[in-house]
Amino acid sequence: MPIGGAPVTLVDRQGNDVGGVSASSPSFSRSVGSSALATGQAASSISPAAATLIVPARAGRQSVVISNITGTQPVYLGTSAVAAATGLFVAGAVGASVSIPTAAAIYATSPTAAQTLSYMETY
Repeated sequence: MPIGGAPVTLVDRQGNDVGGVSASSPSFSRSVGSSALATGQAASSISPAAATLIVPARAGRQSVVISNITGTQPVYLGTSAVAAATGLFVAGAVGASVSIPTAAAIYATSPTAAQTLSYMETY
């Protein structure tokens, strides 16, 4: 069924063509949520030059929520080279959180004092 004059190609969640499905009478379904969940805690580093692994990489991860549970100092999230100048800022407040849709490893640093971070990932 054309939409706006363009042909429709039906694909699965990974973007693969779903062969054998008629585009004139497509059937859609959407999976909400995930079938697995994991939680944990880790302390961020106290040195601006050292990043600490908070959540290891996981193939198939849909997203991860990271919360600052110590909450007295900010933390910065990113790659293994994360620094205050380059990381994603998470406020130094109890419960300050961020959700990141990634399968990559996430590191943190806190240049003034180590903070305890908790995470929950869905995969």
